Amino acid sequence: MKDVFLDRLREGIENIAGFRMRTPRDFDFLAGSIFKETRSQLSPTTLKRLWGYLKEKESQASRLSTLNILSRYVGYPDWDTFCKFQLDAGECESEFLKNKCLLTNSLLKGDRVKLMWHPNRCVTIQYIGFSMFKVVENRNSKLSVNDTFICERIVENQPLFLYNLIHENGDPVNYACGKVGGVKFEIIGVV
Repeated sequence: MKDVFLDRLREGIENIAGFRMRTPRDFDFLAGSIFKETRSQLSPTTLKRLWGYLKEKESQASRLSTLNILSRYVGYPDWDTFCKFQLDAGECESEFLKNKCLLTNSLLKGDRVKLMWHPNRCVTIQYIGFSMFKVVENRNSKLSVNDTFICERIVENQPLFLYNLIHENGDPVNYACGKVGGVKFEIIGVV
């Protein structure tokens, strides 16, 4: 089953990158993109092993730490969550996402984004830089004003994962918004 999940992970990564991994330059680009989005380093050689580009064992590339980083790159908090969502997907094993997407590093410091999900949840967040946000308004969600978190990408109608959420000055946790129906978002801009 792990091979099926690895295939899905590679497919998801290629969809985000916008091309298939075929040349050394592709893997160099992907390593840079992964670092930019996750702030975690993977070598092009590790990626080549995972894609079978090198005639070496896949085991080093399949380490849990590597799979966790790659899962974060495609929008999941970790490898276990990625696998769980693949199992829950049922008959629909994969799909191309044509949903509206926001890469958060494209925002300007101070920009606000309104997030909405079922049932009747609405949270306004403010970009504070380096993929970090602060909650500035909250309606009907478990998040609180002044909570902070990291979020690298928001994809409409997909679950939204918040990393290193500091909720009411507690210890950092991860949090999922809109696990069933996904989230909708609206860029408000600087207020």
